Amino acid sequence: MGWRISTDDLTAYRKLYDSVSLTTDYRFNTYRRLSSLEGASNVALILASTALIVVSFIMVLYSGELGRGEAYITIGQNCLPIIMLALSIMVSGAKYGARAERIHDCAQALNNFKKILNFKINYSGFVPSLDDFEKQATAYAEILSKYENHSKVDSNIELVRSKKIPAILNLIWEFFVSSIGRGLLYYFYLAVSITSVGWMLLGIYLAVKEVSPC
Repeated sequence: MGWRISTDDLTAYRKLYDSVSLTTDYRFNTYRRLSSLEGASNVALILASTALIVVSFIMVLYSGELGRGEAYITIGQNCLPIIMLALSIMVSGAKYGARAERIHDCAQALNNFKKILNFKINYSGFVPSLDDFEKQATAYAEILSKYENHSKVDSNIELVRSKKIPAILNLIWEFFVSSIGRGLLYYFYLAVSITSVGWMLLGIYLAVKEVSPC
């Protein structure tokens, strides 16, 4: 890793500890992001499927009797299956759940390794050596090699989270950080969910309006 070490100096160990600590935080951010994407994508698929089924029944029962809004219903009925197919392919290929579990295992392994380094650094009887440091650095590299890397957004989120702000704004700041930490795809899935619900409610409203007495 290009760090020098002497028997009376723990600087290299502290640098290694800092690197492990940051990477652990990044991996936990990745886990939270992937878990959010898994939940949001599943909800989007469920709501889109439900909306398509409900509106299909409405069109069968009230086709030609829903007024101006029927055009919007028809457009949605033609477009939603395509969106659902694209969603299914994206979710199937992304494997958010499996990746989230794997990256969580990585974060846990790094967290345990960080505790070992912390013990060495703070134990008064520990004598640093080049051989031991190389062993610890190799162990760190081996952990990282077993898992996928975090993305740039996960490291950037940690930089934003570490900003010093007034205590009174902590909750708002944490909500802001969590919101941007989910990534743009999360809000795409959210938009699909909202659109599906809106489209379904429009169909129900038009059907109720049709059967209701004037």
